[in-house]
Amino acid sequence: MLITRTRTAPENAATAMSWGISLALAVLSGFLIGASMPTLLDWGFLGWVGLAPVLIALNVQPPRHRFLVALPFGIVWSAMTHLWYPALFGVGMGIFLVAAVGAFYAGVLQAGMALQERLPEPLRILGMPVAWAALEFVRSVAPVVGDWWIELLAKSQWRFPPALQLLAITGVPGLSFLLMLANVAIALLILETWRQQRVHLPAVLALAGSALILGWGALSIPPAPDAQFRIAATVDLVNQDRAVQALSRLPVGQEGYYADTPEMSQAIFDTNATLTRQVAALRPAFVVWPENEFADADDPAFAAQVGALARELNAYLVVDMVWRTSEGMHDAAVLFGPDGNEVGRHAKINLTGDEQAFGFVPGPRDFQVFTTPYGNVGLGVCWDRHVPWITRELARAGAHVVLMPVDDDFYGNRWFPPLHAADSVLRAAENRVAFGLGATSGIAMVIDPYGRITAESAINQRGVVTGEAFTVPERTLYTRLGDWFGWSITGAMVIGLLWQGRGRAHHQQ
Repeated sequence: MLITRTRTAPENAATAMSWGISLALAVLSGFLIGASMPTLLDWGFLGWVGLAPVLIALNVQPPRHRFLVALPFGIVWSAMTHLWYPALFGVGMGIFLVAAVGAFYAGVLQAGMALQERLPEPLRILGMPVAWAALEFVRSVAPVVGDWWIELLAKSQWRFPPALQLLAITGVPGLSFLLMLANVAIALLILETWRQQRVHLPAVLALAGSALILGWGALSIPPAPDAQFRIAATVDLVNQDRAVQALSRLPVGQEGYYADTPEMSQAIFDTNATLTRQVAALRPAFVVWPENEFADADDPAFAAQVGALARELNAYLVVDMVWRTSEGMHDAAVLFGPDGNEVGRHAKINLTGDEQAFGFVPGPRDFQVFTTPYGNVGLGVCWDRHVPWITRELARAGAHVVLMPVDDDFYGNRWFPPLHAADSVLRAAENRVAFGLGATSGIAMVIDPYGRITAESAINQRGVVTGEAFTVPERTLYTRLGDWFGWSITGAMVIGLLWQGRGRAHHQQ
């Protein structure tokens, strides 16, 4: 049976906007949101407005055209954000993955429009934010695809602490929701002015609510207290140092997995020890070296050297070593105290596929914290910061400071390190923990519990940075309840897509 109805405002508007203009708006949004991400320009303010052009185009096109309109946006954004794909996967596969991720986000926009049309006013404005945040979240926690490195809209705000404070309540999905809500509100204000010459009240309220949340975020960040301590972090660049890599007996391409000769171990130790001594006069409380697996954790000779350096500095020193157990070979962060003795160690949990293929096994999911005069310390290694739950479990166990050796060296690629560094900022703000991170190629960082970066190294440049940090006793709602917002928003999306009320749009094809 055919359903007939009069032409609606969106369809009338569609006749006033050509197909070419719609595609141009989509491409413009791709560039704007790509520019907002850490990879290239890092202009985070564009995250609040950059989606509006493509949303305008989607709202004036019929459903059958929407995926094709959204696709240029997705591909341009994916290309600007995932520039490192070809460096890791090869040119052909890298380009394919960039396009595939772009298609995924085009599908997310299409799902958002479908949800928007099923909701009644004034809830219709929530359709796109709910779908975007929910599908980002589901992708990140789903089996298999959760391990795929696809960037999140919220990362555009990694340098904007007022927005990051929302993470302490909702986690990442809440910030992605807020960003999309602001973009939808701007798009609807423009459309309603254009089509009806009137103000869209739900959009005005959404923008006012977004501004209030950002204002709350800014006011909730306290000034740094007097009781601060200093964290130092090195960038050793040993993975790009041919003289160091030549000391390995491993095949070319595998020598970066761990130091397999005493000579290589000594060279890596000497490099980081030299960098560390450059800031000894600043009396750091903690020093964090990169993820370089520079020696066996139970090798007495190298353990003694690390311990002697910690005594010399009168500081806690975190190094990355190979820990061999009955379960297998672990990549471990090892903490030495100012007395030169080992305080504790943590085996990396979240391994890459290549690490597992090389022979490393994930560490046990136990989350020890170690008491220091500066607060309880939790340890992790590199990719452990990429998934929210590992830092969250450390915070639940009582950690106030999280120290992690990191390896971001994809053949000297300069575009990946900022994306991985942003993970640490998000984890800090989610759980109100301070972070210290040493890196093989950059970015070495120090972050306070509110997500403010107090020290940051250059990329692909050997050096050492120091920054101030402090601890807070509070445990956030996100730490206590975990991904409550992500699951709630996913449930809301499912209910909304099943909505059969007045808000559902029936289109004659």
